[in-house]
Amino acid sequence: MAAFEYQALNASGKTVKGITSGDHVKQVRAELRAQGLMPLDVKSISENAANKSDKRGKNSRRIKIRTNDLSILTRQMATLLESGMTIEETLSALVKQSEGHKIKTVISDIRSLVTEGYSLSDAIALYPNSFPEIYRASISAGEQSGTLDSVLERLADYLEDSHAMQQKVTQAIVYPIFLFFVCAAILVVLIVVVVPKIVGVYEDLNQELPTLTKVVIKLSDFLVDYGVFVGAFLFIFVVAIRFLFRQEKPRFWLHTLYLKILGVRKMVQNIDSARMARTLSIMVGSGVPILSSMRASEGVMKNVLLQSDLQSATEEVAQGVSIGRALSRGGNFPPLLVHMVSSGENSGRLGHMLEKAAAATENEMQTRIGMMVSLLGPCMILFMGGLVLLVILAVLMPMFQLQEMINF
Repeated sequence: MAAFEYQALNASGKTVKGITSGDHVKQVRAELRAQGLMPLDVKSISENAANKSDKRGKNSRRIKIRTNDLSILTRQMATLLESGMTIEETLSALVKQSEGHKIKTVISDIRSLVTEGYSLSDAIALYPNSFPEIYRASISAGEQSGTLDSVLERLADYLEDSHAMQQKVTQAIVYPIFLFFVCAAILVVLIVVVVPKIVGVYEDLNQELPTLTKVVIKLSDFLVDYGVFVGAFLFIFVVAIRFLFRQEKPRFWLHTLYLKILGVRKMVQNIDSARMARTLSIMVGSGVPILSSMRASEGVMKNVLLQSDLQSATEEVAQGVSIGRALSRGGNFPPLLVHMVSSGENSGRLGHMLEKAAAATENEMQTRIGMMVSLLGPCMILFMGGLVLLVILAVLMPMFQLQEMINF
């Protein structure tokens, strides 16, 4: 069966698009008519893997599938294979039940490649933007060992855990930033809009204003006159900083700094160590060689210094050094992780101990994130509230002085 992309008119006269499968165009048109659709255009979207110059093939290989969608797709694939369906039948079923156009396109292309004789791992390897390296390596090991369904179950668990961890990290970062911008916006509105209207009354009284009021008035005048330029400067500054730290040396310096700041060091260590341990666990458990697993794990880590330490450890393991000892050389991986890896090597249960190490590291990370969010939010509110209070005092203090003069 081949994959076909179609355009058709529904009963309401609206044009609908989609992807379906069939043996030939006539069959697809007949099926569309049976569904109450009037086919306008039906064309095959299958491609030969060797035809890399085909424009559509290049475009489909740039498609990015979200982690959450990929975990659902993987779980469905594992269930269908476990029920006794072949790879081709499984992919055909996934094409029909998938709702996203991107996923349909990628799975249709992969099914076409499998039909032409490519293995599932080789077909997936042509879509690096859709499937991470751990996915291809694990599936390749599952195909060779004949345990593809169980490997896919492990992959689905891994992707779900990765998505959950990513959401927790995002929450820890986004909440304080959102709170800061809301409070900053309130502060700017007070200074730019409210302060000039109220303070203008004091200028007609020829009254000596308090120092705090004078400072706020000057700040208000500055923002009114040059606020646009300040905003543009801040925007350019942020873009320049982001560009700077994308370069290799500045990024290495920044990531090294992260590992020297108290509190931040533990957070960065836990996040990257959990990712590494979870990746190693799924790959070793799937039968992927340890060196290939360690090299693939480098890609899931974000901190450049930790990546470099893992790369050095991989080279040492290739020379015969134990994994635990190699990881401990850099001094940047958590001692608990190193200890559990060494224990797993000595007991012959490396995959199991890596899984337990990942769970322990993730639990510690979640605890730290919870503490950070619970403390940082109130601290941010108190700080910004203090600034707002200063602005309000700057407005009210002349009123108090005026009231004292009247009473006197």
